Amino acid sequence: MKKKLIVVADDFGFSEAYNYGVMKAYKEGIVTVASLMSNMEAAPHAVKLAKEYPDLNITQHTNFVSGYPVSDPHMIPSMVDENGKFYRSVQWAPTSPLDTKCQGHVVVSYEDAKTETLAQMARFKALTGHAPNHFEGHSAGTDAINKAFLEISENTGIHCMALLDKETDSLKPAHELVMANNEYMLALHRGMCVEDFINTEGFGLLASPYEINVMHFHPGYVDAYILDNSTLTIQRCRDLQVLCDSRLRSWLDDHNIELTDYNAVYK
Repeated sequence: MKKKLIVVADDFGFSEAYNYGVMKAYKEGIVTVASLMSNMEAAPHAVKLAKEYPDLNITQHTNFVSGYPVSDPHMIPSMVDENGKFYRSVQWAPTSPLDTKCQGHVVVSYEDAKTETLAQMARFKALTGHAPNHFEGHSAGTDAINKAFLEISENTGIHCMALLDKETDSLKPAHELVMANNEYMLALHRGMCVEDFINTEGFGLLASPYEINVMHFHPGYVDAYILDNSTLTIQRCRDLQVLCDSRLRSWLDDHNIELTDYNAVYK
């Protein structure tokens, strides 16, 4: 079985500077998918840049923790503060004792997660002219959000991360390596280097029993908006450097790993 790898640049649309980095990682690196935060102010800029490269697979990076919602804030009360802005992930209630990111008391309801996900899908379509062929969550997730994602996926036929390794009548499994490898998560949060990838055999990619595997990165340039609104700063620059490093592409070629996108999950 020939391994296939989907390489996702998360947070497309976060800021204009970041958007330029994502496009560089696609044009000069191994990125195959740009996952769009359609609610963000820089999302139209991201789509404008991507229009020059129609083969780029743009998916939906459903965002509940940065900026303002697409929905009327009054329709999603569990997700927004008194100013109608999303609560940051640090304000969310932790999902386990090991959750170091979420340290607050906010609990997002299933109904609100479903409403805003569909609203962001509508915005995505308005921006790009088409529905996404995959959607996922940004930064923080809960059982209620996964339930909403799975219901939307079932109703629309669109692949989502909440499916994990499940196969359906129309969709192949896409194995999320970030969910299965602690070294991968640690490297993402401290800043990736090529040796991290090579010395771990692709963070378990070579050992994966799945044909289609997925890796997420945050390749981009940093501007004031990123510095003020994200805990990932230098790490984004590191990811961009790694994904454009010729040694990484050579490693993939040496192991006969085919780069692909989310079109590959549809039967």
